[in-house]
Amino acid sequence: MSTMFQRIDTVFVPTRDIEKAFAWYQDVLGGLPGWKSEKGEYQCVKFGDTSITLFLTDDPLYFQPRRSAFNFYVPHAGEAYDYLLNRGVQVEEVKEYGAKYFAFYDLDGNCLEVCEY
Repeated sequence: MSTMFQRIDTVFVPTRDIEKAFAWYQDVLGGLPGWKSEKGEYQCVKFGDTSITLFLTDDPLYFQPRRSAFNFYVPHAGEAYDYLLNRGVQVEEVKEYGAKYFAFYDLDGNCLEVCEY
């Protein structure tokens, strides 16, 4: 195993309203505030050793429908599902295929996923 590439540092997520997105990722998902760029067009929300870097854009290329490129690990997918649903978050049904998982969507329609294994 190579020691050069040690972990995923950040995942970039587009947003049309960075202040609302920054608050949502903290208030709804429990992330911790990280760094902000000088002009505020990039803002980081930390989840353990990995960060989500929100970036402000109106480019429609970034908002085309697509599936998530990463999962949030949770110990209990059903509890996470109920929590998000009760917070008014759009969620898809819980599925099971070797692990329990489901997709949900942030304020900009970005597809995110939860996984329990």
